[in-house]
Amino acid sequence: MMWTKWTAVLAGALLVAAAADLETDYTRDRALRIESTSTYSMETTDFSMEVNGEPMDRTWGGGGGSETLKRVVTIDRVLAHDEGRPTRVRRAFELVAMETVLAFGEEDREIETEGPLAEVTLEIDVNEDGDIEIEVVEGDEPDQEAALEGHRPALALDALLPEDDVSEGDSWDLERDAILRAIGLDLEGALFPRPEPEEGEEEGRGGGRRGRWGGRGAGGNRLLLEAEWEGTAVVISDDEEVEGQSCVVIELEIEASGELEEQERTGRRGGFSLGAPLPSVLVGTTYEIELEGRLAWSLEEGRPVLLELEGSVTTERLVEREGRGGAMRISTTQEGTLEVLIAVTEEIAEDE
Repeated sequence: MMWTKWTAVLAGALLVAAAADLETDYTRDRALRIESTSTYSMETTDFSMEVNGEPMDRTWGGGGGSETLKRVVTIDRVLAHDEGRPTRVRRAFELVAMETVLAFGEEDREIETEGPLAEVTLEIDVNEDGDIEIEVVEGDEPDQEAALEGHRPALALDALLPEDDVSEGDSWDLERDAILRAIGLDLEGALFPRPEPEEGEEEGRGGGRRGRWGGRGAGGNRLLLEAEWEGTAVVISDDEEVEGQSCVVIELEIEASGELEEQERTGRRGGFSLGAPLPSVLVGTTYEIELEGRLAWSLEEGRPVLLELEGSVTTERLVEREGRGGAMRISTTQEGTLEVLIAVTEEIAEDE
């Protein structure tokens, strides 16, 4: 009888150890430092042009593309919580920076951008109605209203977690919105909002501004924002040391494929135009993205430790337009990579 009792107790203990509750602990009095780095690079690997069905000879030696490096460092401190959920968080933005390198043949052009939230501290508060209110408590108030939109009190990496307890070998699906949030794409418009056009400045194609470098908040990567993301997460280990922490490790496979819809455009354009004005321009872009990586989670600390993702991006873009000189068809293929690294560490708060 005693043996049976202890066997049941042991079996229960093993069951508890095997099933992990992956949920961030917001009740602890601590500050978390989140360092996010992403690198997105694309290079033109194929280009062709036809006029009235005839190929046009054009000197092209390959290359041409861009690389965008974004770094965001924040420190989160939970000021209030309700039933384990954060209801008021102080978030300090230590760094919000983007570096873009544009390649034109043998020449490169470098562009450095600092987001309006750099060295700004926000308080993100969930009111009684469940609405989120955001207030600047330190630093300069951003000029762009978009900089104060879309922020949430919980950690972005929570979006990758399962709803139920999981054991080694368990898997779950990842939805598009969860993927966008986890890798920071849901806040592109807040971290790097599109500058308002200045007086006398004309807004150009794709949200940019003619005569000045810049454009949409995503550093030009509209593809990443609009892609139809989906993914799968699988627990591959319940005890692996990562960054000095005993972690549950989740393997991630994320992909996206499809076609970007673009509107018919009219107007003038130099370069390849055949006697502008151009009455119509039809553009279609197909894409394929494949990412792999892993998320490390500390049960003891009740928080994420590290997210690593990397993979390939391929696009094929077709332009067809009619001009006074006839019909033109331009095909461009680009290939590149996307890498995301997010590290979370505990930091001693200033008032301790």
